[in-house]
Parts: sequence; structure tokens; C-alpha cells
Amino acid sequence: MIWKTAYTLILVLILAVFILPCSSLANSEQVYIVSLKDEITPAMSAYLADQIELAGLSGAKGIIIDISTLGGRVDSAIQMRDAIIESEVPVVVYVGSRATSAGALITIAANTIVMAPGSHMGAAEPVPYSEKAVAFVSGEFRATANARGRDPLIAAGMADKNLNVPGFPKGTLVNITAEEASELGYADAIANNITEVLDFMGWAEAQVLEVEPDAKLRLAQFLTRYDVSSILLTIALAAMVIEVFMQGFGLPGIVSIIAFVLFFSGGFLAGNTEWWSLLLFALGLILLFTEIFIPGFGVAGISGIVSLIIGVIFAAPTPLQGITSLAIALAATAVLIPVLYKLMGGPRLFRRLVLQESETLEKGYVSKDPHAHSELLGFSGKAVTALRPAGTVEIDGKRLDAISDGSFLPVGTKVRVIETKGSQVVVTAVE
Repeated sequence: MIWKTAYTLILVLILAVFILPCSSLANSEQVYIVSLKDEITPAMSAYLADQIELAGLSGAKGIIIDISTLGGRVDSAIQMRDAIIESEVPVVVYVGSRATSAGALITIAANTIVMAPGSHMGAAEPVPYSEKAVAFVSGEFRATANARGRDPLIAAGMADKNLNVPGFPKGTLVNITAEEASELGYADAIANNITEVLDFMGWAEAQVLEVEPDAKLRLAQFLTRYDVSSILLTIALAAMVIEVFMQGFGLPGIVSIIAFVLFFSGGFLAGNTEWWSLLLFALGLILLFTEIFIPGFGVAGISGIVSLIIGVIFAAPTPLQGITSLAIALAATAVLIPVLYKLMGGPRLFRRLVLQESETLEKGYVSKDPHAHSELLGFSGKAVTALRPAGTVEIDGKRLDAISDGSFLPVGTKVRVIETKGSQVVVTAVE
């Protein structure tokens, strides 16, 4: 009896210490609020997927995604869409101001959509435009809307302006306000702030856990913005050109290296830059320096330029952004070069590689006397070496470099001087 009582007490203690707290944790009243307030990038996609996974592991009651974005990468948006669709925790998207382009796809994927008064969503035509891209993106929008029980035609019209969507003129993309979204079944509620969203969902008493992007993500988002990446690339190229115009390696070279490091670091932190793009860039620099120091037919130089361009373009969040940033940087650098020529008189690097001095009379240089051996004209002698046609002859007891009049003259042949050209002596065989 005593043993049974002791056994029962042990079971009760185990339940009290382990089982009950775990049960309480599983029924947590936590609500995650995840902020998405910038371009949609691979870094943003990984960040959202991590937060959804954490919310699921902690048994959270729900997730509210506070979104305000003009869009970004389609592939990242699709990954975020998949994470939301597959989430075991209910996901609410709150559109505080706008959710356009890739942001619209993320919004449509939510279980519940709440929009602020004056906000809007849609306008998701892919860039660069192509029929294939439009078909793919509109298909993703249509499938996402179907999965959430929303009108797929309206969703597809956000990406394809050629669809006949009732209430929207053909030839324009669907972009709906909060009020229109409410009427069309694309907004479950209109709320002024997150507090009202919590009230609408019945989560007012829940413990709110606000999640903000960490320093790494914020840095990646900042460095990969269109304007920042363009400025970094412009500074890098301009500083490199200034360094070429200066003697030795100095501050412009250091600034150029730092700017390039920041440009590529942003891509690596955001998760959209592969090592091969950096290797291509480094290879391009090596080929350009090879062309400068070992002149050839331009193959190394052209290959280097191509490698640099490809490396920079694919280090950006999107090829289009890479092309745009590079175009801006090249235009700014092209304006800078004439100014540097005016101020500094040409690249110092090239001056070190090319002989700049000239041997002039003013500097004390004189040419060889054009009549140096004219007194030997008509003299005879013999060939000390074979002349093929150049060789050595002995004239009037002096050994001289000479050339024959075109014929081969063996050693010992008797010769006569028939012409002198400065230090050059022309001989012919004497019969």
C-alpha cells in the first residue's frame, strides 16, 4: 500500500513539474507581429520563414504581418507566399499603406487580410515584361487566390493588364483600395492600427510579441536598395578612375575598395549574391591589369570588362537593378574623366608605362654624324666575317660593322666601300 501511494505521488510530481507547463506552453496566448516594411529580398524571405517557424514551435495563437512595400523580387515573394500557405499558425496580413507588386502576392496568401483606410494593393506586372513572365506571375496570383477562397480573376488581373476583369478597364492593372478590397472580398476588415486588428481577430488579451528585423537584415536591406547600391557603385568606379590618375596608391584606391566591398557585402547579407559573381569581378580586374601591363590584341581587356559587368549585374538583388546601378555609375564616371584630364593631365599609371622623355637638342642630345665614315668611300679591305648581308670588315686597318650590297660575301673576300650612311658602311666584292 505504501509503495502504491509513493508511486502515485511520484506520478503527480512528474505531471506537475513537466506535463502541465508543456501543456500551458502549447496553449500559449502569444501573437507574433512581424514587420515587413521594405523591398522584398531573399533576406526578407528567410526572415519571414524563420518567424513563422518560431511561431509554430511556440504554439502561438496567430501571426500578424504588418506590411508596407512597393515590391521586390518575385522568387522571394513566392517563397514567402509558400511559407504563409504552409503555416500551421493562422496568418493575418495588415496593409498599413500599400502592398504592391510582390507585396500583393504575400498579402493574398494570408488567411485574413486587414487594410488601413486609404491603403491599396495590386499592380504586380513583372519587370522586365514578357508574355512568359506575365503568364507565370498571374498564374501564381490566381492559384494563391484559389487557395484562400478569393476571386482568382481579380488576383490575376493584378499581374496581367490584358484580362477582362469586371469593374476594371482592360489595359490597366488591378490595383484596389481598402474600400474596394472590402467590397470584393479581398479585405476581411478595415482597421486603423494593429490594436484594432487584434480586437477584430479576438486576440486583444493575447501576449503580443513584436518582431523587428535584426541589424544584419537592416544592413542588407539598406545596402541593396536601388539608390544606395547605385551610389556605392558610382563611388567605387569614380574612386578607381581617380586612383589611376594619381601617382602611387592612395586614399581613392582605399575608398574604391571599401565601396566595392560594401556593394558585394549587401548582396551576400541579403542572400542574393553567389560567390561566382565575386569571382567573375575579381577575374575581370586581373584581366584588365594584364592588358595594361602586357599589351596584346585587346582580348584580355575586353574579357576583363565583360567579366566586371557580369559580376556587378549578378551581385545586385535583380539583374535589372544591377544594370540600372551600373548604368548610373558609368554615366557619372564618364562625366568625371574629362574633368580629371583637365585638372591632372592624364592618367599617371599610363605615364609610368609609356616613355614620356624625348631626346632633343635643347636637352643636350645630338644625333650621330651622318658623314662619320665618308672618308672611307672607295677604300678597299677584306671581310673578317661572312656578310649575310651584315658582318664585319677591315678597312684601312680598322674593324667596322658593314653590310654587303645584297650578295653573300664569305670570310676573306676582298671588298670596297661603295656607300656610307652615317655609321653604316656598305661594301661590295672586288673582282
